[in-house]
Amino acid sequence: MRLSDHITNIKGIGPRRAEAFGKLGLISLRDLLYYAPRSYRDFSSVCAVKEAAHGTVGAFHVVILSEAKLARIHRAMQITTVRVIEFGADPNDKKAQFTLVWYNQPYRGRSLTPGEAYYACGRLDRSRGTKLVNPSLSAELPGIEPVYPLVAGLSQKVVRDAVSAALTAVGDAVEETLPAAIVQRYGLLPLSAALRELHRPTDMAALSKAKDRLAFEDMLLYSLMVQLLRDERLSFPGRPMRMEGVLDRFLKTLPFVPTGAQRRAMEEISREISAGRRMNRLLQGDVGSGKTAVALFLMFAAAQNGAQSVLMAPTEILARQHYRAVENLFPGKTVLLVGGMKKKEHDAALAALKSGEAVAAVGTHALLSEGVEFHDLGAVIADEQHRFGVRQRAAIGAKGENAHMLIMSATPIPRTLSLILYGDLEVSLLDELPPGRKPIMTRYVPRSKREAMYNFLQQQIDSGRQAYVVCPLVEQSEALEGVLSASDLFRELENKLHAKLALLHGRMAAAKKDETAEAFRRGEIDVLVSTTVIEVGVDVRNASVMVIENADRFGLAQLHQLRGRVGRGSEEAYCFLLSESDADSARERLSALAETNDGFVIAEKDLSMRGPGEFLGERQHGVNELTALRLACSMELLKDSRSAAQMLLAQKPKEALPLIEKAKQLLSERGGIAPN
Repeated sequence: MRLSDHITNIKGIGPRRAEAFGKLGLISLRDLLYYAPRSYRDFSSVCAVKEAAHGTVGAFHVVILSEAKLARIHRAMQITTVRVIEFGADPNDKKAQFTLVWYNQPYRGRSLTPGEAYYACGRLDRSRGTKLVNPSLSAELPGIEPVYPLVAGLSQKVVRDAVSAALTAVGDAVEETLPAAIVQRYGLLPLSAALRELHRPTDMAALSKAKDRLAFEDMLLYSLMVQLLRDERLSFPGRPMRMEGVLDRFLKTLPFVPTGAQRRAMEEISREISAGRRMNRLLQGDVGSGKTAVALFLMFAAAQNGAQSVLMAPTEILARQHYRAVENLFPGKTVLLVGGMKKKEHDAALAALKSGEAVAAVGTHALLSEGVEFHDLGAVIADEQHRFGVRQRAAIGAKGENAHMLIMSATPIPRTLSLILYGDLEVSLLDELPPGRKPIMTRYVPRSKREAMYNFLQQQIDSGRQAYVVCPLVEQSEALEGVLSASDLFRELENKLHAKLALLHGRMAAAKKDETAEAFRRGEIDVLVSTTVIEVGVDVRNASVMVIENADRFGLAQLHQLRGRVGRGSEEAYCFLLSESDADSARERLSALAETNDGFVIAEKDLSMRGPGEFLGERQHGVNELTALRLACSMELLKDSRSAAQMLLAQKPKEALPLIEKAKQLLSERGGIAPN
């Protein structure tokens, strides 16, 4: 068979089953071979029941002691049980005896005869006695079993059989996709061997090499795309700006002395925009590190060179906050463009941009609309870049000829993933906080301490401070029992606290959201009960307390972002992480946040605990989950794939041309460069 053949060519897969496979995106034999298991169960060696902990998944060598028993609990539940003893154990050793249990599998007991020996593979449960739950039985050790993601209509056995049949049908006919020199240089498995080991691992070491091989190829392809993007960017001329004295003049406008990191970033921008090539730079810094001041410098530099600039924000709240800062820099020459503006205001803003009367614009997605024209756009800044796609940034950049681009991100990203995400960009890192900033005191608050925490919050309010209280939901959900909603908590706190409270969430009308946020900023509200809509954009120096209900429902990176809303003034600031969960994993995650205020350390911790799903996704970035997992723990693999990409593009060996063309095609599909 060929890799392109439809999966119905495999025995046992008819139209109905093929439809279920189709829901997983599995149409051809190639799809089956590249369908990576989500995990593996290692049944290659025998576990001793006396030494195995509760929850252990393993293989146990057992001898059947008694006839199987079938009990019907009710119409929908049947339980089959049989007593067994570890193979080779003393028949009088009661500790070596346990029970095999199957739920709703009455046929299991029909073929079991006392005295027969099996390898029973399953999960050990010690909650009420010792039992193995829903085990599989075999005469030999099964080895390492892959566990695949499923949909309704498919079982693990069906998927395993289909993948196994595809491997047998294709055999070694899988063509190598990497140049032989690359395979040899980096000690990679041949593609056919890697696919075989991915689904039928010989041992865990072979499985690791198979994952490395497949991840390397995927990362090599992505590295080629990044390098092609970088080469394309460097080939375009930029608008050269005269920068003599500009930085000194800008620093005189600031009411504070910038940090060394801020000044370094400004100098990097200054050198690049004066060099005659188009800047495409990422400004990455933790919460409160002063990214806005660096963005204002680029806007000031553009104005000094007779060009306009635009700052694009993901929310109206953040756009209006930025507008106040930019308006202070260019009084009377800054326009705001957000959704829901009155027609007269909107039209006046458009006219000012088109005529050149306005030197700066601040707004949301409204800046991307067709009616927005600039007189002479020279610089584009996108804040919270992960909320804007590549095409959205390109759309605003296209409104100016060779406009310089600055992308800002307050989301700390581990270095490995940062290289993956931003390999085509220059990077400026703000790794200092302004002087005088105190670390935010962060505490994990269990259920028993909730009332004491709210008493402390009342004391802070009485002393003139303000606070945020954040919930994961707007309204109560039956599906998430025990998770507080912002609406319910608002009503509870109205009766509990002696304070002026307000509610803020994403379902409110834009005007009402802005009105509430502005009232909180002016100090007219003591406690803002909110959803994560305040994650970015509400900057209140008097706010000293952040309370996060059901904090275990958030990722560490998001909790760190929320925590960054407080501690912006000179007062001591506090963040309380409330959780109703009794799970050790929840306590571990929240305690990790309490141990450090360093966003990059937290990002590494979040990555190790939850995997790279928060940072990477196949749809957004072209890097699949298997690849991301390998790269998350292998900086060496990333470096090798990047150096291999640079070598292939420099030498362009004949063997590598199909891979390079594939990278160009993928870029074209993702809105990048067009294939030649």
